[in-house]
Amino acid sequence: MTTELVQALDGAQVGVFSYVMRSGHPNACAVTPYVVDGVPVVTSTLALIDKAAAVRRDPRVALLAGGVHLSGRAAVAVDLTPAWFDRHLRQQELAKYPPARAILGIPWHRRLFAWYVGRVVMSIAPDAVVERPGRDLATITVLDHEGALGVFPIPRPADLDAPEIEMNTSIPDGPGVLLIHEEDTAMNDLRQLTLHGHVTAGVFTVERRRGSLHATAQGWRQQLATSRQLARRATTNRARLADWPTIVG
Repeated sequence: MTTELVQALDGAQVGVFSYVMRSGHPNACAVTPYVVDGVPVVTSTLALIDKAAAVRRDPRVALLAGGVHLSGRAAVAVDLTPAWFDRHLRQQELAKYPPARAILGIPWHRRLFAWYVGRVVMSIAPDAVVERPGRDLATITVLDHEGALGVFPIPRPADLDAPEIEMNTSIPDGPGVLLIHEEDTAMNDLRQLTLHGHVTAGVFTVERRRGSLHATAQGWRQQLATSRQLARRATTNRARLADWPTIVG
């Protein structure tokens, strides 16, 4: 990757990460993109490891962030302590994800929020890197006939309830997922809607929907309940992570 592309990726607050599900169909989600020692990185907290589990099964991935698109394969490793996070991500996280400032500013946060500072790390080795300008608030990810993932920015569809959505004819045919993501300025309310289906001759046929763009409650009681739920998930996930590769520092 050129210095300019690395800087563009490093400067992006949000990106779209795609991977292959167990079904063989693509999935996509909004993520915080990082660059660690020149390597593009996406992470999961210990509470939310499903996408990392999918990447372990099938390492094909793609990432669109800051007008940069890269596709290739990702290696997965786990840091159950905050050592790697502290060394490589803490400053990037504070700059890109405002809620982290509250979490990481609490005394004893390494113990209280162990599910947050421990990370599953997906390091991407890109086979192809290209400039792909455009906002990523609406994207279509396609698994093409060669088995490669591609994420393409598109105009937000006017009717998200339509059974068929017109695409640019340059979008390749194949199983696809249309992702719409929205965030408030403080990044406290993160909303995603995914439409799964198939692209054929520039038309995306919707087969199923998941998620919502409706605003969610963000009071302190809701935040506390969510934090407790994530902590419980992280505790449960530690058994799943027991045989995953680990990293130190």
